[in-house]
Amino acid sequence: MKRFGFNVLRLLTVAMLLPWLASCEVEFSPNAQWKNIPVVYCVLDQDDDTSWVRVERCYLSDDGAMLYGNNPDSINYREGEISVAILAYEGDRQRDSIPFAYTLRQRDSGAFAGGMQPVYFCETRGRLKENYDYFLNVRTADGKLLATSSPVRLIKQTEEALITAPTGNYGFSFYSNGSNCKIAWNNLANARIYQPVVRFYYGVEGETRYVDLNCQRYAPPYNSQKSEIFYPLSRFLTDLKTLLQQDTASRKEYLKRVDIYLTCCTEDLNAYLSTAAQGSNVEQSHETYTNIKGGLGVFAARRTHLYKSMKSDASETAGEGLYWHLRNLGVGLYLP
Repeated sequence: MKRFGFNVLRLLTVAMLLPWLASCEVEFSPNAQWKNIPVVYCVLDQDDDTSWVRVERCYLSDDGAMLYGNNPDSINYREGEISVAILAYEGDRQRDSIPFAYTLRQRDSGAFAGGMQPVYFCETRGRLKENYDYFLNVRTADGKLLATSSPVRLIKQTEEALITAPTGNYGFSFYSNGSNCKIAWNNLANARIYQPVVRFYYGVEGETRYVDLNCQRYAPPYNSQKSEIFYPLSRFLTDLKTLLQQDTASRKEYLKRVDIYLTCCTEDLNAYLSTAAQGSNVEQSHETYTNIKGGLGVFAARRTHLYKSMKSDASETAGEGLYWHLRNLGVGLYLP
């Protein structure tokens, strides 16, 4: 991990990018002579249609981060000022070069500059290979290498039955474990921070809708040998009622279908998120993880489209059947 002391560097969360090792320690002083230092964010997912890269410039300020952070000229590179590409290697042999195009995307206003912000994109669905090492390169207009990354490998699904539970005749239900539903999965090589999500489907006037119930709070730590959680029935009912109440339709058809999604990320992204969470105040110095050489930020990979479809328990047994509980939530669910 590199260590950087700063009080004026704007760090954007990786979540902005979608909807994103060095062996020595280096001290970075914001009051040193200015250098062209990019801040780079990119998270690859081979299941996405498009990959995105955010590149901004590190800036110096004696007047506080907020003053300069609200000025887009302080943080954004102009179109044509830099180029962005991802290179794919198999061993020592380069297999692919993926150039990214410049575009503008709307960013909500906040503590830092909002409005239209530059990002770089490329359609990569079907192009990213799980056995390649990927490097992200940022170059100046004259072709000089400005920043590059440590190698990143995609998260590979090595087991056909990735999500192993719930199983049985009832599918998604709370029978086998009493007041809990067991959600289990096979661990993946190079994957951390497993986050299961229950996608509950329902119908309104012939239209299929869904809500996502995030089970993250029940997941084991990423370094745990366990690969399962138990979703309490009481918590599930509370979460589902809260979400379904946001849909004002008076009648919602119970579709007997649930998908279990599993998201995970590489160690690079886990390390970045862990250190970034410790430095929420940009006016104070703190350590942050980076695997960008010649700059700051993170280049990593994740998976968000791993899922298993199953039927949902439609039993009306009083006090036991899942539909019996759902019918009594008072949100308009009915069994056709």
